[in-house]
Amino acid sequence: MPQNARNTASKKALQKTKGKGGRHQEVLPWWQSTWLLGGVVVVVIAVVLVFVIGQKTQQPQETGIGAKPVPAGVQAIILHPDVKVLDAVGLGSIKPSQAQVYKVPASAKEPFLRSNGKPEFFYLGAEYCPYCAAERWSFIIALSRFGTFSNLHLMQSSSTDVYANTNTFTFYGSSYTSKYVSFVPVEGEDRNQNPLQTPTASQSALVQKLDYPPYVPTVQGSPGGAIPFFSIANQYIGSGSGYLPSVLSGLDWQQIANQLKNPKSTVAQAVLGNANYLTAAICKVTAKAPANVCTSPMITSIEKQLPA
Repeated sequence: MPQNARNTASKKALQKTKGKGGRHQEVLPWWQSTWLLGGVVVVVIAVVLVFVIGQKTQQPQETGIGAKPVPAGVQAIILHPDVKVLDAVGLGSIKPSQAQVYKVPASAKEPFLRSNGKPEFFYLGAEYCPYCAAERWSFIIALSRFGTFSNLHLMQSSSTDVYANTNTFTFYGSSYTSKYVSFVPVEGEDRNQNPLQTPTASQSALVQKLDYPPYVPTVQGSPGGAIPFFSIANQYIGSGSGYLPSVLSGLDWQQIANQLKNPKSTVAQAVLGNANYLTAAICKVTAKAPANVCTSPMITSIEKQLPA
């Protein structure tokens, strides 16, 4: 995939974690100025409220998608991936040199990342981000081979960003259980780019260090700080999506899921190929557990193609 599979517009979600350069200045509304008389203030506030209410009724409401649970037919395919189809796909259309996954060198002096005694898979994204939307399909399928998701909900990327309205899911409010790996997701902003979740200080520090050169390359003049960003136990990091969201264009959730049953489909070649690549990286940090996943010939072969 082209090395532009990152949300450069999505860097706002990361800039807010930097502590400088990305915070909004708080300016008092003009109607709070002390020179206004009390009666004038009341009248002006009333006018403003009428205008705001009128504007809200004219704008499309984009916040209800995340309230819809994932249909059973979609869950059956993404939460219980067919091993035979995964094996048939292998890397599919994914080229390791362009998969947006990088090895964290020893020179970074980053400790092995754990939570609850298990290797941690940390993710930072945003609901409006189309590249996050594409990557979530692969994340869910890969991680479902190591554990179980619950309370996932439907989501679409922003209607005003590139690859508008890409059908996906949100990790906000979801949970994940596994004996082998801890999944720690942060959705920094909602579909309308309003604040949603705030990374912890340690998560922000991790992003500020590893989501920038020399650990990830400069893309389209951007110095780094793009989303989606993920760290697989600080051994492997990713900045961007392994495939372009256009692969999912024009397809609803069930149509995408149905194509994942056909290893020759364009969707399966991208989504499942990317999931297999991520699975191999996870296996490298779980000491090849579970064995039925990590010792399969297909995953073992992909492991050899991970960045060294």
